[in-house]
Amino acid sequence: MLTLKFALNEVIDVATHSMLAPRHTLRPTYDQCQNEEDVHAALWWVRDHSGTYLTGNTTRPGPRDAFAEGYGPSGDDASGILGGDDRLIDTFPLHDPDTGACLHSDLIKAQHDGNNTLTITLDGDTVELRTLRADVPIAPLGLTTYTRGIIDLAASKGLRLTWKTGKTCHLLRLATPGPHGVSGHIELPRVS
Repeated sequence: MLTLKFALNEVIDVATHSMLAPRHTLRPTYDQCQNEEDVHAALWWVRDHSGTYLTGNTTRPGPRDAFAEGYGPSGDDASGILGGDDRLIDTFPLHDPDTGACLHSDLIKAQHDGNNTLTITLDGDTVELRTLRADVPIAPLGLTTYTRGIIDLAASKGLRLTWKTGKTCHLLRLATPGPHGVSGHIELPRVS
């Protein structure tokens, strides 16, 4: 069994971009082309030589891909996950018109409920998506060891951490627990 962790806010940014994209900009997978299936907004889970990440299925430029913790561009080659040697793509529909299920809404509700992490668990041929609240949220890609050390120190002192990722900088919010807790933030360049 393997569990991959993704920053929920990054996944929501990617999902929202695909949901708002015009239908003619949505890309089909190879299987969808072969089966002449209708194409709807979806998250693509990609495993290749650059890692494993969630991206949208639109051709419009948008937010950066949401990489799994430890499987980013400088991390492990993830093409072998689930037995593949090359690029593998699985599709998670963001809205299914036949059933009315809406993964996009479920992700937003999970974040509103305090969750900050999306997990994909692989158990044999079974793939399961879940959201959870991790004590230390997934940090954005590009942070140096020094910056990660500061984050680990803040977490070890019991501070609650939340990330807001951007295109040019990241905002790390720190808060003490309790109803009268103190909060503040640290602004970091995209590559610290």
